[in-house]
Amino acid sequence: MTEFRPIKLPEDFIPIGEMIFEAFQYPENPHWSVQIDEKEEISHAIRSLRRLWPLMRLMRIVSPSLRDIFRGYVAVDQGRIVGLTLIQRRGTTDTWIVGTVGVLPEYRRRGLARAGLERAIELMRTHAATRTWLGVINGNTPAQRLYESLGFEVYDGTVDHTLTDPVAPTVPPLPPGYTVSKLKRGDWKTRYALEDRIAPEETRRYEPIEKGRFRTPMMMRLLVPIMSLVQRQKEEDFVVRSGGHAVARFGYSASMRGKGVHSIRVRLDPDHPALARHLVARLVSRVVSLSPGLRIELGVPRWMPSVADAAEALGFTRRVEYLKMGRPL
Repeated sequence: MTEFRPIKLPEDFIPIGEMIFEAFQYPENPHWSVQIDEKEEISHAIRSLRRLWPLMRLMRIVSPSLRDIFRGYVAVDQGRIVGLTLIQRRGTTDTWIVGTVGVLPEYRRRGLARAGLERAIELMRTHAATRTWLGVINGNTPAQRLYESLGFEVYDGTVDHTLTDPVAPTVPPLPPGYTVSKLKRGDWKTRYALEDRIAPEETRRYEPIEKGRFRTPMMMRLLVPIMSLVQRQKEEDFVVRSGGHAVARFGYSASMRGKGVHSIRVRLDPDHPALARHLVARLVSRVVSLSPGLRIELGVPRWMPSVADAAEALGFTRRVEYLKMGRPL
């Protein structure tokens, strides 16, 4: 008989990683599936978290916000994890994210995803959550119907773009009137001010622009560089300013192991579309120079079409669209 229990860490790290790859395979839509290089990246990240757990355990005692990074439930059958619902608080706000809802193929259509998510919703409520959101593949009709039946509604969307076998492109010059500088990890005010100016009104019900979403607790600021070192990952972020205001921020996470996947990110004011080609090309050139040959991933909100156009002009293809669905608690 399948039973539910809270996630136990660090014991569950490895079995959760093993079931995620199997749970997120879609033979009828292979581009939806977790790819081999993504599996390697996930496995490496989980092993790194397992190694760092003694330090994280200590930090969780000192910093209450770190206790809400890994919460949720697993469904267990004869000692095997067959389902997972993973949730986390967004920063220090009362918004929570449902990061993962997955069930092994042979255990589907038994109500496990619903049961796990219902338990997770109740857990979020006990921690004073007022809203939650999740992502679902556009086209995964059974999952979307499940979430709708539990009160979730679509409010936004993101398209994942991928670039295989990338080469360093020619980076067009930065348009006149703009300056670029490095964005420090602790500079939450710049991130907050930019997002407050550019986020569409329809997204704010479930992703309000709150300081606690951007202000990283001290313990987390200490932990992130250590995790990057252990994972052999290099990260940098930059800000673009014009007329004294931040109009974009962009950055990358590059695997320095010769394995896994690079990821790049761009948040661009839609009133400054001319920047998009420079930012995307600059990021691609940077990660290729650091560790060539690895696939590059870029997620683009549907309200940033200039970034999507710039990525596709450089050879990125649209892999999958995720619908964001939220509900009040």
